[in-house]
Amino acid sequence: MITNAIPFRPDRDDRSAQSPAVEEWNPSALSLPVLRVAADFLFVFGGAVLGGVVGHLLQRSQAFRLSPQQLILGTLIYSGIVLCFLQSDNAYPRVCSLLHVKETETVLRVSIKAILVSLVLCIVARYPIPRMAMLGAWFFGTLALVIGRVWVQESVRKHFAPTIRRRRSLIYGTKRTARRFFTSALHSPMLGIDPVGFVGNSTEANSEIFCNDYFQRDSRPIFRESLSVEMLKRLEIQDVYVCDTSITDFGLKQVREIAQAANCSLSLVDDQEILANSMPTWVWEMDGLFVATAGLNAPGRFYRAMKRLIDIVCSGTLIILCAPLCLLLAIIIRLESNGPIFFSQTRVGQNGKLFDILKFRSMRVDAPKYARSPHDQTDDRITRVGRFLRKTSFDEVPQLINVLKGEMTLVGPRPEMPFITEEYGPWEATRLTVPQGITGLWQLSADRRYAIHQSIEYDLYYIQNRTVLMDIAILLHTLVYAAKGI
Repeated sequence: MITNAIPFRPDRDDRSAQSPAVEEWNPSALSLPVLRVAADFLFVFGGAVLGGVVGHLLQRSQAFRLSPQQLILGTLIYSGIVLCFLQSDNAYPRVCSLLHVKETETVLRVSIKAILVSLVLCIVARYPIPRMAMLGAWFFGTLALVIGRVWVQESVRKHFAPTIRRRRSLIYGTKRTARRFFTSALHSPMLGIDPVGFVGNSTEANSEIFCNDYFQRDSRPIFRESLSVEMLKRLEIQDVYVCDTSITDFGLKQVREIAQAANCSLSLVDDQEILANSMPTWVWEMDGLFVATAGLNAPGRFYRAMKRLIDIVCSGTLIILCAPLCLLLAIIIRLESNGPIFFSQTRVGQNGKLFDILKFRSMRVDAPKYARSPHDQTDDRITRVGRFLRKTSFDEVPQLINVLKGEMTLVGPRPEMPFITEEYGPWEATRLTVPQGITGLWQLSADRRYAIHQSIEYDLYYIQNRTVLMDIAILLHTLVYAAKGI
């Protein structure tokens, strides 16, 4: 999703008519980046000091003794390196990424580069630091930074965002692009956009639209009336964002004339889908020009090898650790109802290859095997134990066997049943170009309440941006997600 060049902007001297893209002096807006940098420094420094102490205590060799002064000095240097890399990697953008996974990936990448640079500096300067102390400082510093940035983001959303001067904006459209833009606006307070609502039509099934976060905490109403000058003035709208990808040239002309008459700025927001008929598109900038390129992001051999290594190590370890729990669940399932403990179903994997997915059985034996999955926990097909399994996602644990066999991966789009993939168009079929996984962006979003193919933007975003560190970031977010019992 990109915001195109603004096709119309009122020509007046009033500063309130400026677009959010035009900077205004705002003490809150100026202090927020400084506070974020300061918070990151404190998180890295505090975590690294703690990790250095723990690592030093675990150091078996007594050849190197680390004084408090050496620990503080080394930690300060390391924290400074981390902040430099965060700045160079654009870790403080005005626009937040989808579900904030990209930010976590950036932290992981920065921490790896920082520890490597620190190690080189220590070797060149012949500065003796115990290896366990350095490893502990790196691990705890990275962990503190990841957790701390999530906490800061939530604090900004709750307490800091209301103090930032924002412009009342109306979103024209109610489909996927509009919802995605709405979420980005709410989670990116530095943009200064205050979404008031959506312009829909009288046939809209819903009365409001929720943002795509974990909890669907924020929503805005859908106005079932045609856009008009009176409507814009009544709602005190300053900016109109057209997020309707099906709008015609004539329709856009009408919206432009209405915005001009109401003295509002107008922006056109394009979903990437309209830039190519059948293939995902990413947009990049070349000396001020926006270039749209159709195609897929194809990672190299290193990514594929590392992804498979992570799958084998993690799935094998989890199978061993979860063995007692699996045995207990198997006994409970068998005691409640007769029938198999495991549920096997044919799913479509990468490049259309069929495989049998494994789950703990959560529905009655006589339930249709290839019907659409229940959307409500009160569905009478689900057993009592099954409700617990589905709520805790314990029914998915046997899929670790699928991962170990290479039929699935830990992170990737969820595999669908054949009768669903047969209805895929070229756009949806893009999901099948990568290994199907247990967890992913869709599972972390509030849109998991709906069918997978109705929220294709999550999988397309992952396919286009996937890296080893993004996979690790999604796994970390999944752990937080599971810890909260969502």
